[in-house]
Amino acid sequence: MLLSRRVRLVNRLPVLLTRPARGNGEFAEALRGALGAVEIIENPLLEIVPLEPVELPGPEDGVIFTSARAVEVFSNWQEGAGRRAWCVGNRTAEAAREAGFAAVAGDGAAAHLPALLGREDTVPPLWHLRGVHQRRDVAAELQALGYDCRSMIIYDQRALPLAAQIRTRLEAGEAMVAPLFSPRTAGLLAAEVKNMGANLRVVALSSAVADKWPAPSAVAERPDAAAMLEAVRREVG
Repeated sequence: MLLSRRVRLVNRLPVLLTRPARGNGEFAEALRGALGAVEIIENPLLEIVPLEPVELPGPEDGVIFTSARAVEVFSNWQEGAGRRAWCVGNRTAEAAREAGFAAVAGDGAAAHLPALLGREDTVPPLWHLRGVHQRRDVAAELQALGYDCRSMIIYDQRALPLAAQIRTRLEAGEAMVAPLFSPRTAGLLAAEVKNMGANLRVVALSSAVADKWPAPSAVAERPDAAAMLEAVRREVG
């Protein structure tokens, strides 16, 4: 029995996690619960650095969060205190509720936030609390639809390199599964392994993430953690 368990572990591919530290830790815990014995390598390619906002929302204003990290950073300056928050997906909404917001969850796609707001009878002035790097200008899109929405940067997503020991393993051709949750992380990892001949089996959160990876990849059925777990499970073996 012991030999059988060891063989199964040897035959499973390691998983390379490249999210910011907290996101890596959360997904690593979920992976261990779902997969059991598997090597998980945590090497963040982004570091979340809080930036003090120029202004803060008033007590009657609503907020928009497009990542759980934005909720975490914003909590450094204001409490939720029951304020309305419209969130890109369930994980972000959970983080917002834990921080004291009355949160509404979208389906995981920022492009669908206008439809989420459209279900409301009234919408207060809005603040999109975000990082320096963003795929789409949520505030501008909402302004074009007639909403009073401001954009406020509250953190930076600073790039980090692959660790030397991980580069060595990849340069040797070792196969790894790499779940990628954002287009920027996909682009950073692609730049890190360029001309390396890395044998990475990439699992992308969405087609937008897959588009930034210069090779074929698996795409999760939905842009959420549960679908990513299932997609990674298939690749790990």
